[in-house]
Amino acid sequence: MTKSKLYKSLISALFVFFTTNVTAQLLSLEVLDTTPTYNLEEALKQDPLKVYKLTLRKQKLTALPETIFQFKNLQVLNLKSNKLETFPKNITAFKYLQELIITANKIEIVTKELGELTHLKRFVAGSNNIVSIPPEIKNLKELTFLDLWGNNIGSLPIEIQDLKDNLKEIDMRVIMMNKAEHKKIEALLPNTKIRFSESCGCGF
Repeated sequence: MTKSKLYKSLISALFVFFTTNVTAQLLSLEVLDTTPTYNLEEALKQDPLKVYKLTLRKQKLTALPETIFQFKNLQVLNLKSNKLETFPKNITAFKYLQELIITANKIEIVTKELGELTHLKRFVAGSNNIVSIPPEIKNLKELTFLDLWGNNIGSLPIEIQDLKDNLKEIDMRVIMMNKAEHKKIEALLPNTKIRFSESCGCGF
């Protein structure tokens, strides 16, 4: 390779490196609040690296559309009111995700992949059929709000105590859970505001 070609290759590599690092960024909550939320049709007309907030509400989705994986900087994803029956494991592609809304689907199990979303601050999963949360939730050190309203959860994993310093609020209303379990969760998260419905006389 000639010196000229080597020089051009080096310049190209540096350009890719620096533009990648400029465009791949975690936005502050203040900046994120001012960025637009796009639906899929709108998002596909944008620079994919500048799509930070995407709503796919009421699209009858049973899986994540392949077209959204070009949005490498996605930080808010709204999947409310779809037909998801399983937690979308490939959501880990969005490493900068800060808010995930999966309310009003048909999900039963939240899988360990949740723990890979290490920048997640809000996880909104009410009105599903969720029976368990994985121990890997302990990896979500930035999580401040957890919405589990109206699910079928009998308990939370003991590992959730690792979030006691940052988790500000959990909504666990409309969940059939006895008073003993309420007390266990409160002991694990003494600094968290936990919203329970009246405890049941059930065995879980």
